[in-house]
Amino acid sequence: MKKLLPVLFVLAFTAVKAQTNVIGTTGNVGIGTLNPVSKLQVVDNYRNYFVNRLITGASEDSQGPNYILLHELYTGTLLPDMHVMGKITGLRGATSAFNRKWTIEVNTSTAYNATKGSLISYNELVRLVTLVYNSKSYLAAEIVNSASMNFFSFTGYASGETLILVKDDNVTNVLPFVPTDAIGIQGNVSIGTQGSSARLDVAGGPTWTTNGWTKSVRLYNASAIEFTGATRSFGLGASGGNLYFSNVNSDGTGAANYFMAADGTTGNVSIGSPSPSANYKLTVEGTLGARRVKVQQGAWADYVFHPEYELPSLQQVEHFVTTEKHLEGIPSEKEVLEKGLDLGEFDQQLLKKVEELTLYIIQLNKNVERLNKQVAAQQQTIATLQAK
Repeated sequence: MKKLLPVLFVLAFTAVKAQTNVIGTTGNVGIGTLNPVSKLQVVDNYRNYFVNRLITGASEDSQGPNYILLHELYTGTLLPDMHVMGKITGLRGATSAFNRKWTIEVNTSTAYNATKGSLISYNELVRLVTLVYNSKSYLAAEIVNSASMNFFSFTGYASGETLILVKDDNVTNVLPFVPTDAIGIQGNVSIGTQGSSARLDVAGGPTWTTNGWTKSVRLYNASAIEFTGATRSFGLGASGGNLYFSNVNSDGTGAANYFMAADGTTGNVSIGSPSPSANYKLTVEGTLGARRVKVQQGAWADYVFHPEYELPSLQQVEHFVTTEKHLEGIPSEKEVLEKGLDLGEFDQQLLKKVEELTLYIIQLNKNVERLNKQVAAQQQTIATLQAK
């Protein structure tokens, strides 16, 4: 504001009568215009700059959302350049009135055949919406249902702007506006911290009412996080350094349905459980369904077919089964219930038993063939003797 004082002095003493400058009877000051609509309006370089431009009216008190119309919206008919680039604020607060401060920074425009825009809000969440008012389509900033506010004002650049406050009863077809413009921050960002060397450092936040977790980052429907690059790291949180993916109510109430949890130290992952096992890289609490499962093995059971392999006799097999009540090399029911089953090792042992059974069958087949030959020879001898 100090930089504006010399300008005001110049206006007051030397430029009051200039054709394009004016100090109006309302107290508004115009530079480059004779009809200022704010306390200070500067027109130069084909642009209008407004300081503390009044947006009349007060928002409703818990009656539903209200809207500040920014400018018209492209709906198929080509439009001239209309834009709002600056800050809009609203105030409430007194010894007998609830404290509410509303500040947004907007950068929106409609020109030719497109509408673009982005919005940054402070103190409370605000979103851009499209709506219809008096049969025209507009881009607007939504004021949520809460204690009423007034003293709305705009400071910044604008052209073809609307900048009026309307109630929800006076508009139709309210839809979220999906911004495509980027909001860039070149450097590191700290939220709730004193600063960090990380690109984004987030600390603190509201607490989920049931789980007692600190909610630092929230993603809305159809949102996603993508981790790219050769190095991936997950920050430690209030829940013991683990990274949780869970489904709870939007306000944090209700029991958490854990989709996945990752141990921040070991990297072990659990699905369906909040506590990754220290013994396994992946733990699944529930049924695992897959079209194919590939297990990499360090050895296989084909050694059974090597000449030096000593195949147990069937008498040895019978003795072990009778005594132990399970096949040798195959875990017993008690072991499976207590320790689980190693699928890779189990498949190898099963193959070993199949290959041993194959050798037994081959031996039995040879014995049967030998016996068949002996029977055939004996039958031939008997037939010869009977013929005599």
